[in-house]
Amino acid sequence: MNAATFVRSWPSVSAWGAGLITAALGAGAIVGPGSGAASRGLGAGLVALGVAALVWGGAALAVGRLVAPRWALSGVLLSLLTTAALMFVLPAHTSVLAVAAAALLLMSVGAAAAVEVRRRGRGTDAPRTAQPMSVVGLLVAAAVIAVVVTPALGATQNAVLLRDDGTVPVITHDH
Repeated sequence: MNAATFVRSWPSVSAWGAGLITAALGAGAIVGPGSGAASRGLGAGLVALGVAALVWGGAALAVGRLVAPRWALSGVLLSLLTTAALMFVLPAHTSVLAVAAAALLLMSVGAAAAVEVRRRGRGTDAPRTAQPMSVVGLLVAAAVIAVVVTPALGATQNAVLLRDDGTVPVITHDH
């Protein structure tokens, strides 16, 4: 695996991380306390966008290049707007950390998609196909994304479970 292959594979892995976070934010907005029609609608949209990001990331990694970059860019923008809207509709039960992590990952996917759209718009180059990412490359990418995604998913759960008094319930297995 060369450096270009590694860099071209990052949007896929970032899309997976963003997809997991947006789907979790959406699920929390649907089932969380105080969820109304607006938050449930936004939540359903975020779940759909999260699943779409997971599928897109897999497709892009499978073919070795960014697929449907205009659609990907549209999905990124819609995801950013929807997560921001959720912060206003359900602020007490939406994790700022999760929204920030999703935004960071989405912006990296969006930047790559925008570069690809611009490159294809010029029509000067044939589409580049990367070599498949090595196992070591995938492990490094997964480790870095896990450092961002895992805390964001935990923060999402805590925000959804947050009580009015500012505490989060602790589950114990005492009999």
